[in-house]
Amino acid sequence: MVEEKRTVMVVDDHQMFVQLLSAALSAEPDLECVGVAHDTASALATARELQPDVVVMDVRLGDGDGIAAAGELLATLPQTRVVILTAFADPRLVQRAADSGVSAVAAKDGEIEGLLALLRGARRGTFVTGPGIPVVQQPQDRFAAAGLSVEDGHLLRLLAAGFDEEGVARELGVEPQAARSRIRAVLSALGARTPVEAVSTAVSRGLLRVGHG
Repeated sequence: MVEEKRTVMVVDDHQMFVQLLSAALSAEPDLECVGVAHDTASALATARELQPDVVVMDVRLGDGDGIAAAGELLATLPQTRVVILTAFADPRLVQRAADSGVSAVAAKDGEIEGLLALLRGARRGTFVTGPGIPVVQQPQDRFAAAGLSVEDGHLLRLLAAGFDEEGVARELGVEPQAARSRIRAVLSALGARTPVEAVSTAVSRGLLRVGHG
């Protein structure tokens, strides 16, 4: 039985790096590079078209912030995993990445095998760092303290992006009634009466960052 390949999209504004990583992915039997992009605008458009399993994205792109782009991407493609690459081992940057919902942060100058392992292991609802990247507070710890799960964090990001109940149901792949129940549970946990109030409360409590990835 042939194992289904995990599809990967590469986003970086250095064309040679993109070519090298794409070639490395193509040499792996269980990974497949299905697309590339060199800026945030094309990254978002291409990801929405291809819907890859994983997006590996540089933290700094020519036209914007990779972490902010990752947060926007995850709001519309919650099933996709994002791995951020950085040449700067700044704990504040890594914490921002963790808060945005990405699955991992890796050093851009690290070993290729380590990056491939992160791409294979990227899971929604978990956050890990590669060698040389500082360990930061896990998003799931903060959500748990608020009586929420990381999955609830994904739902909050969808609400922050303006999705209504039907949109949330569609993005999460559940029935509208199930989406409605999950939204109500999140509102109840945050003591909010409306989705807007829930998002505002989540932002004020440091559970969600809107407009900052």
